[in-house]
Amino acid sequence: MGKTTLSAALGIRAALTGKNTIVITIDPAKRLATALGLDISVNAPTDLTPLLVKTIHPPVLGYGSFHALMPNTRQTFETFLLSLSNNAEFSKKLMQNPIFQIFTRDFSGANEYMALEKLYEIFISNKYDIIILDTPPSRNMLSFLNAPELLNRFFEEKLIRYLLLPSHKLFSSSMRKVLSLLEKLTGSAFTTHLFDFASSIFQIRAEFQTNLKNILELLRSEKTTFFLVTSPGAQNTLELEHFIQSLQQHRFSWDGIALNRSLSYLLVSGGPLGKSLEIIQMLQNKEKTMLLEIQKKLQPKSIMIVPELARDVHSLEDLYHVALALK
Repeated sequence: MGKTTLSAALGIRAALTGKNTIVITIDPAKRLATALGLDISVNAPTDLTPLLVKTIHPPVLGYGSFHALMPNTRQTFETFLLSLSNNAEFSKKLMQNPIFQIFTRDFSGANEYMALEKLYEIFISNKYDIIILDTPPSRNMLSFLNAPELLNRFFEEKLIRYLLLPSHKLFSSSMRKVLSLLEKLTGSAFTTHLFDFASSIFQIRAEFQTNLKNILELLRSEKTTFFLVTSPGAQNTLELEHFIQSLQQHRFSWDGIALNRSLSYLLVSGGPLGKSLEIIQMLQNKEKTMLLEIQKKLQPKSIMIVPELARDVHSLEDLYHVALALK
């Protein structure tokens, strides 16, 4: 069981307490996406409440709603550009620009930022009490957190500013001489595409930066908190510590830690222990040591224990039972 499974289980748990909940997952395992009935081509929340109601035994009165969404990056980009320019023809032209396609595919932070755009779009809709964003693993998380500021710096780079600002005619002229050489290598339309891209970006620059500011304010507000998922293991404490420092550097808050694949629920005591039980007891002791170290060094507000499951999660019913097991 992984981070995405836990995010979905938390969403179900919140729905059972009467909250209208949505889980936004960026890259779920195929089996989990199938279990949730997610379709990337839709790019809209899927209401899983009716399926959840059929799953609950016995029925629970007064539950809220449970939705899930796997964003389509390209469609999110199209919606985003349309919201900035309010011009469908402009947005379509920019999306079709080869330079823009390279930018959205290869510029570090572009895809991560679009996930945050979808988060902000869902937030301002005011349809949900709780929004759970299933972020990338920690090794990719820093890129995810840096995405808004990275894109903001893109607009502040001197080269881009000189290229975009029409007043710098001398620079543009010299740039054209350099780019004419590139045209010979890449094709005659290269310069046209580049300056069309620059001109289009310049037109929406102010709106883009306003949106960036709004997203950063949301991530840093008291309405948003991070919950970190880890598994038992001494080496994970150092990784958690490093990650929490990164959150604090970005001025983001974090609420607690979920200890995944815990064996603490197994009862191993009394009488002679076989080899297998001795191994389980040893792992439980390591887990207790890790928890004590986490509490001492990191002082989380809360720690959630997520038990190791006997099998993989393949259905909404499985997710429901995971939600019940959270403590």
